[in-house]
Amino acid sequence: MKWLDLPAIAWGAFSALFVVRASVEGTVGEGTARILGAFIGVAIGVSLVVLSQVAGLAAWWSIVIGVGLAAYISMRWPTLSYSLVTVTILTVTPDGDILAGAMQKTVAIVIGSASGILAAAAVLPLSARRGVRTSLAASIEAFGDLLVQWATALNDGNRRPRLHGRTAMEEARQRARDMSSQARTFPMDLLYRHGAAYRLHDGIDRLWRTVSLMERASDVPLTDNICRRLGPALDKVAAAARKQVDGLAQAVRQDSRAAAPRRPGSPLRRLDQIIEDAMREGGFDPTERESVEVIRWAWHEVARELDALADQLDDGAARPARARR
Repeated sequence: MKWLDLPAIAWGAFSALFVVRASVEGTVGEGTARILGAFIGVAIGVSLVVLSQVAGLAAWWSIVIGVGLAAYISMRWPTLSYSLVTVTILTVTPDGDILAGAMQKTVAIVIGSASGILAAAAVLPLSARRGVRTSLAASIEAFGDLLVQWATALNDGNRRPRLHGRTAMEEARQRARDMSSQARTFPMDLLYRHGAAYRLHDGIDRLWRTVSLMERASDVPLTDNICRRLGPALDKVAAAARKQVDGLAQAVRQDSRAAAPRRPGSPLRRLDQIIEDAMREGGFDPTERESVEVIRWAWHEVARELDALADQLDDGAARPARARR
């Protein structure tokens, strides 16, 4: 396959196809990594082939050393794994003019990678940094939906919904992580700081880990007495949590510099008061008391993680303000 008298342009065609990712940053990073890997592989492959020819060594020496060295580079720096491909091709099937053949392949890879980057920017100009925040916000909103459904089911005396089977919620988290990794690829990681994004992922992961606590609360024995006494109060707690979740999601999605919303404490305090009053009056038997304490503990952990995420967003908003002073 030839184009503009470049006999190895097929390498460019494959590069243009395989560097494209779901975002501009991801495509730029993948294209840059392929080009750097090609340069490293060419340098290693050409050097070893020429050295083996000059020293009169068997061809397998250059293959073993070259492939082994490129394999180590690929394991140590996975983004440079394309060096293994170029080293293998150059050492296993060297051209008659090894230097000219290597240059033709390198030029084709550069052209193909650059074409893939330009095509991605023109046809699908999606920002990974924006995609991270959109997906994280969707994950937070899905968490809020789950809280409301749990509280509603408790009020109705039904079994609370579980996380498994709700693939959309987990997919939002996975998309956020994928977009985050694309935004951090070289050379885009030199243009943007990602410390806040790392911390935001951690905060939302801690929030989602409270789902296991809610599932633990789903396993406790429920009686009509528990549902009647706690159901209305839990509805208000969940509504307050959902309001805060919506505010947090909006702050994450818009990269807002405003203060993140705090959870109103009165619904949770009201729930505590109802529980304490019922226990003083002997309104729960021992089994019910255990179930109620598990439910209360789970909701307090949810409230704590929501406030921790709000603190994290406030801290991220305050840092640029301090830097401008």
